Amino acid sequence: MNMKQVTRSATAAALALMMSATYAAGDSNSSSTDGTSTKPMTGKQKATAIGATTGAVAGAVVGGPVGAVVGAGIGGYVGHEGTDANGKPTAKSSPSAPMADDTVRNAQAALNDKGYDAGTVDGQLGPVTRAAVRRFQADQGLAQSGSLDGATLAALGVDK
Repeated sequence: MNMKQVTRSATAAALALMMSATYAAGDSNSSSTDGTSTKPMTGKQKATAIGATTGAVAGAVVGGPVGAVVGAGIGGYVGHEGTDANGKPTAKSSPSAPMADDTVRNAQAALNDKGYDAGTVDGQLGPVTRAAVRRFQADQGLAQSGSLDGATLAALGVDK
């Protein structure tokens, strides 16, 4: 790649990143190209736009036009699926990335209230909470999965 191509690629990447950040930052007084006002973007829409744009830029730098298309698709998907409605990153429920939400918080509080030490009410379905869930499930005659399934939540009196 010669210096002219490097300069063009760097300029295009910088411009695209700057525009995506500005676009995604949004403005509550946004207006469309025809002058009518539009609703501001949600956090999830912003994350999707940023993911698609940065994916396209990275793909273009690495793989040219085809890389830009593939990068935009993958980046948009990751930006959309990896965020909640407010655009905040979400953790999928797995041993390495425990889920955090109000249901877990409510279950932790209920377990603690019933004398099962679930630890801090932080919304993290970690090892301490899972151990408390298993003890509760055993005492209730439920399958001891350590998961907050429907039967366990019902026995705790927690809504999903």
